Amino acid sequence: MRIVLLEIKNFRGIKCLIWSPSPGMNCLIGPGDSTKTTILDAIELCLNPRSYILADDCDFFDLKVEEPIRITVTLAGLPSHFKAEDRYGLHLRGWNQSEGKVVDEPGAGLEEALSISVVIDRSLEARWSIHNNRIEASEADPPTVRFKDAKQMATNRLGPFAERHLGWGRASVLTRIGEAGEGYSLQLAEAGRAARSAFKAGDQGVFKKAVDRAEELSKILAVPIRGKFTAELDVQGVSITSGGISLHGGDLPLRRLGTGSARLLVSALQHDAGPPHVAIIDEIEHGLEPHRIARLIKYLKVPKAGAGAALPQIFATTHSPVVVRELMAADIFAVRSKAGITTVASVSATAKDPETAQRHLRGTPEAFLSRKVIVGEGRTEQGLARGLDDWWQASGRDSFALQGVVAIDGGGKDKAPLIAEHLRDLGYEVWLLLDSDEPPNEVALKRATAKGAVVHQWPGGYSTEERLFLDLPWSAVRSMIMLAVEFLGQDSVMAVMDNALAKASLPTATAAKLGEDRDTEGVRRVLGKVAKDKSWFKDITRGERLAEIIGPCLHTISEKATATGFDAMRRWVDGQ
Repeated sequence: MRIVLLEIKNFRGIKCLIWSPSPGMNCLIGPGDSTKTTILDAIELCLNPRSYILADDCDFFDLKVEEPIRITVTLAGLPSHFKAEDRYGLHLRGWNQSEGKVVDEPGAGLEEALSISVVIDRSLEARWSIHNNRIEASEADPPTVRFKDAKQMATNRLGPFAERHLGWGRASVLTRIGEAGEGYSLQLAEAGRAARSAFKAGDQGVFKKAVDRAEELSKILAVPIRGKFTAELDVQGVSITSGGISLHGGDLPLRRLGTGSARLLVSALQHDAGPPHVAIIDEIEHGLEPHRIARLIKYLKVPKAGAGAALPQIFATTHSPVVVRELMAADIFAVRSKAGITTVASVSATAKDPETAQRHLRGTPEAFLSRKVIVGEGRTEQGLARGLDDWWQASGRDSFALQGVVAIDGGGKDKAPLIAEHLRDLGYEVWLLLDSDEPPNEVALKRATAKGAVVHQWPGGYSTEERLFLDLPWSAVRSMIMLAVEFLGQDSVMAVMDNALAKASLPTATAAKLGEDRDTEGVRRVLGKVAKDKSWFKDITRGERLAEIIGPCLHTISEKATATGFDAMRRWVDGQ
């Protein structure tokens, strides 16, 4: 079975959500408070009926208890016995895969499906039932799912603490794996008898004083006794139950494993347990190193043995660039919530082509984990944004991280507008910084702008390097040249500058030092062009170092294009 449609109303931070998940991996990404975990909780609540529910007023959207919580999960891929008339055959619905919607009655070309609902009203009592429009229209109480069938639909959930699954306690994966075999009752009974015998063979003298005094008092008070008082082991008092049996590696209980190792092992056990199931993993990367994250993801995406090559349906959340990079675009879904309306968008489906989506995930996974993205045309612009972030933070302003902003390399004038457009389709706020010396991808740029991306191009038909050399104070220009010397060596930098200045019929830097008397627009243009053509600063680290020179100068050139451009970026970061 798999979930084909999830509908949530008035549950915690979700006023309304309608989403058709993928049949395989569904990894939810998005900023904090975008309701990713709430989606997982809703699935678990709906598919795991229980005799009690610890709901409270905070589980209602905006604490409006007069508007009931309703969660509906529609399942397809039903086992044959579910479709029998004496089971749920009369309540089936139809799933239209091509249109991604449920038809209330099954029919030709539709996959048979069953909808399960849980409703919680102001009484805080949860009621599970089968749902369709025909049942809703009738006056009779809606039918419920049988307990045995509910167990078959139940989800597995792996949270931050996996230790409980490494013993044979209630709801443990080890208990579920062993359900088809012999029970544990005889083993536990024999263990209790052996414990009593071992206790009796021990030193009873340590209990003598208390035992004798208790026997004396019982006689004084005429308490009836069957025989002489002794100290014996009460097995029920020490709770020798299945929960006390745990998986060991040698003599060491595996519950003592590290968090990552325990989660890794339990994830594999849950994956292998029984028929295909719905698995839920909150923060899949928790406790795992990058190489073990990659191993776990690859393992979870392999069909289970004996399951007819069916892929398990997995719902996970992540805040890790490693997870984003390891998954395919079709596995990742961006979650956004605005005024209670939660949307879930497929990273793959929103891209112009799957290869574009995959390239973006591999190249800039951190962008998909933020709220707002600064897309620089190249590495210079990315480095400048990062460096200016450090400068602003040192000056007492909020960091990009605090504002949920990340700066990325757009990969050039053709790719950067495509990345900006894709991120806007997924609900991210985007600020696109472009050169203007060469035309960008105009079609993609128009689409990105129409979809709400903020685009800034340097005026005058200049690259970033040229704009800086034109606008910064002459002392800062000299500092940029010295920075280039630090990166590339004096001979290399002097040679290309002299060659370019000579071609422009200007005195070379060797013949006439670059003092204040050389501060002309012509010299600045030549130096900016050299910096761009020779890639002096086309590196993230070099861009960051360049920002160390630019930051202190911005207040002195407030009317220049460089200052107004970076001020516009800063105001966008601050949401002004």
